[in-house]
Amino acid sequence: MYSHKSTCAQSGQIFSYTSLLQSERAQQEMLNRLFNAYLRETGQFDPYYPDSSGSGLTAAISLPDANRTIYGSLLHRSITGHHTYGEQFYTRDDKNDEGEIYLLTFEQIVTMLLDEVSLLEPNANLRELKRVQFEHMVFNSLDHMSTYLEHAVRESSSCPLDFRYVEQLLLCGHPFHPTPKSLEGFSASDSAAYSPELGVAFPLSCFAVSPEYVSEDWLDSGNRGSAAPWIPVEMLDVRSLLPEEYHHYVLIPCHPWQAAYLVTLESVRDLLQQKLIIDLGSTGPLVYPTSSVRTVWNPQDNCFYKLSLHIRITNFIRENSMDQLLRTLDASRIVQTAWESGSTEFFHILLEKGCRTVHLPGASSSVQNTVSAGFSMILREAPDSCLSLNNAPYVIASLLEVLPGEREPLLFRAVRDSSSSVEGTEQAWTHPDWFAWLREYLELSMMPILKLYADYGISLEAHVQNSMITMKDGRPHTFVIRDLEGISVNRTCAEEQGWVGTVIKEDSPVLYTEEEARYRLKYYFFVNHLSHLIQRLALYTGQQEQPFWGVVRNTLVANTSKGLHSNQMIDVIQDLLTTVTLPAKANLISRFHQRGETPLYVDIPNPLLCADTN
Repeated sequence: MYSHKSTCAQSGQIFSYTSLLQSERAQQEMLNRLFNAYLRETGQFDPYYPDSSGSGLTAAISLPDANRTIYGSLLHRSITGHHTYGEQFYTRDDKNDEGEIYLLTFEQIVTMLLDEVSLLEPNANLRELKRVQFEHMVFNSLDHMSTYLEHAVRESSSCPLDFRYVEQLLLCGHPFHPTPKSLEGFSASDSAAYSPELGVAFPLSCFAVSPEYVSEDWLDSGNRGSAAPWIPVEMLDVRSLLPEEYHHYVLIPCHPWQAAYLVTLESVRDLLQQKLIIDLGSTGPLVYPTSSVRTVWNPQDNCFYKLSLHIRITNFIRENSMDQLLRTLDASRIVQTAWESGSTEFFHILLEKGCRTVHLPGASSSVQNTVSAGFSMILREAPDSCLSLNNAPYVIASLLEVLPGEREPLLFRAVRDSSSSVEGTEQAWTHPDWFAWLREYLELSMMPILKLYADYGISLEAHVQNSMITMKDGRPHTFVIRDLEGISVNRTCAEEQGWVGTVIKEDSPVLYTEEEARYRLKYYFFVNHLSHLIQRLALYTGQQEQPFWGVVRNTLVANTSKGLHSNQMIDVIQDLLTTVTLPAKANLISRFHQRGETPLYVDIPNPLLCADTN
């Protein structure tokens, strides 16, 4: 029988071992992202290295400025750059093929890669500053990822796959981002309290603001003012406790971390002292942060609030600037207008219902921008199915994660769970037909996305974190797109539809040239979304990626041959089938140059050209 002391010691040893394992897993995940981003952005699309010596080293990453090569084992060779590597990496002593090979640590690899990337900056002083900042964010991301993985180990794998659980399982993040889990501004206690990956919930904070200091914009004018029906009852109850002279004040929900930050601003303190803004503190309701960290879900009213957070998450500070608010509401108005004739039963776009923030008449532009961005919030609708236990929408990004202790992506479990209630499916889903599954998925997602662009010029930012899916009997059932800020609209189409000057203004930031809008369409859905999904399906079914891209190509060709589409739709499809390259966001270089708002892009080979259509 163990004593209390020995049991604690044993538990500590197990916990330490678990921590070590997840730290090593986090390092491996980070290296996969660093290598693949580096390779893609330096034009090294295929790191395959023929192993003639029998050493097992089948991957080579060239660092030409350092005249070095990093060697490793290539476990999955991806035609879109989503390569997967073994656990160990090596280089040679004398920087050529004759030197003795030696094992590299994680820290050494990061140093070598950052030394190479930093040479992109010609100014020596600025180069060192950028390098130090970049290195800090790499290890910041590593620490957070390790913590999230450790937490996931302690969570029960038998947790039901409801909306909230899956939404908060984006543990490792973007497969082509060098710092996918970096949070600059959160302390350790902040991260523990507010990181969705830790399964947290917290009550919202709230400010009451004198109406003349409020700026708001809504699709439905009934949502304006102090009596807006969307305000949570908890906030109304707290406001009712104020003296009667403040009962007409307008309420602005706020993230609790952001509320604490805002009251430190001199301009806000002045307004607080004058009682033009009243800090109502923690009012509720209880909300759950989603995978984006700052967007939270209110299950009580089943809606989302996209809140401002003055912290740097991956590339940039996550506050809603006035330009972003305008983009979002213009995009929502256009989608709402087009959707009257474009909606389908199985394809949904979540509207941003409106926004609210603080406006300071007479303030300088810098103060105005700081305060407006700091207080801004956006109300987003949520599908009724978010409350469902059997048909919840799952964010695609989380479904592509492999949880600690698991041997396959969460998607595979979600499909099995969805099909378990169907009589006779147990055997079928032991070895499901993933090609058939992907074909149905494409009809549900890709074809409506292309039709929306061809018919209305609306290019959705349909990357995997903005996309959700519900399943029925193991099969794709509905596809949902959220977060309209990133939408781009073909100006020519908008003018032909009569939207410019009526639905939106002539200088709306949501308007792009046709070339720009199509460029973004190609990146967000085909490069970011489909290439990640296909890599997961291929890797974890032990197959090559080309047959899955063949399904994509065949689906496009089949829809062209139906003769039911417009000339614009046929043109878009032909472009996808024949263009030599597709655009990819250069996250590593953009992060180094701190270009979060204006990222750089590179071209990658179009996988549809080497698809296996047999």
